[in-house]
Amino acid sequence: MSGRPRPRLEGIDDAALARAAFEGDQRAFAALVTRHWPGVAHLASRFCRDPAGVEDLAQEVFVKAYLNLGGLRDWGMFRGWLHRIAANTCIDWLRRRKIEDGLVGGLDDTLPDEGEAARREAREARRRLEAAMAVLGPKDRLLVALLGLEGKSVEEVAELTGLTRVNVKVRAFRARRKLKAFLEKDHG
Repeated sequence: MSGRPRPRLEGIDDAALARAAFEGDQRAFAALVTRHWPGVAHLASRFCRDPAGVEDLAQEVFVKAYLNLGGLRDWGMFRGWLHRIAANTCIDWLRRRKIEDGLVGGLDDTLPDEGEAARREAREARRRLEAAMAVLGPKDRLLVALLGLEGKSVEEVAELTGLTRVNVKVRAFRARRKLKAFLEKDHG
């Protein structure tokens, strides 16, 4: 170890860290990973319930980001660029594995102090929602998950997916209409 003091990276913004990482500073990229891992893992958890699978997806996202830092045109847009990589990686993962569950992982199977009937009802509602989500294509499932389950704005979803705001609104409207029709048919 050299006698020079190492600079602290916590207070440095994403743009400076991304630029430094592109120039070969591994500590800068490690700081970006530490900073953005929770958000990437949270997004991945909407697609995969298995903690090891979530970790694998998050690692894949950061490997892709590291290998493609040269493609980032505006260092200040690192977060949005990274989340777009994460969204595309999750969509690709769904396509590869054709997994139809996992997007509704935020719904709890159990309700505290409500008894067995309430837990059974919650499980049935979850099953119906998972079945309904399965009728959507991967990109539409992502839109519904980001807008409905994650609470992201249309602008945020457009940035993450690379779609226009209008396209996000139109696709989300059609996806919700398809979900509603499926649930009404299934339940009615």
